[in-house]
Amino acid sequence: MKRVYFDTNQLYYIRIMADEAGGFDYGDYQWAYRVFSNDPILVGDIRALCYIVAFQYEWELDFLPSNASYTELVLSSGERAVATQEAWRVFAEGLKEEYQLRPVPFEPKCRARGRLNLTFVKDAADRIIIRDAIAWEADVLLTCDNKHILPHQTRLRELGITVMRPSVWLNKFLGNVKTADEDAVDWVERVLFCVGKGA
Repeated sequence: MKRVYFDTNQLYYIRIMADEAGGFDYGDYQWAYRVFSNDPILVGDIRALCYIVAFQYEWELDFLPSNASYTELVLSSGERAVATQEAWRVFAEGLKEEYQLRPVPFEPKCRARGRLNLTFVKDAADRIIIRDAIAWEADVLLTCDNKHILPHQTRLRELGITVMRPSVWLNKFLGNVKTADEDAVDWVERVLFCVGKGA
């Protein structure tokens, strides 16, 4: 079973997918084409995230409570943060009983020593999220953070945490069942809904 930790923005995207679903079991990612029309990579990540969430049980994914990401939302007062933290509370009710949401100490200025000082990650809040993902022994931290987290994939892997974009992770996860040159989301939609090439 793969243990998955979500970065803060992933919680936001999950909320929007649920809000836009209109009763559709698999969520909806069409909004991403409007909102992020100039960022096809992010749209691809949101498409992948949609199916990662939809097939949590079928693919035996163990979603962790992502407490540091949740805490970052709790400490924010913006409308988007408040709506997302409320939605994540509801979502977390479906997680394993021992995975209840618990705020974590969120002191971005505090210094950590040893292997986990993570000073190479410039955003202090991201350091807290990474430490929490490591503490939860996550197999992957899903993020779209090109600025502070993803550039350090190699160094973070050496510390025991794999960080990946949702689209990259899903392509790797489904690598044994889809063709090498086919996008994972395109494959899922072709198999499920007879959409796309070869349908």
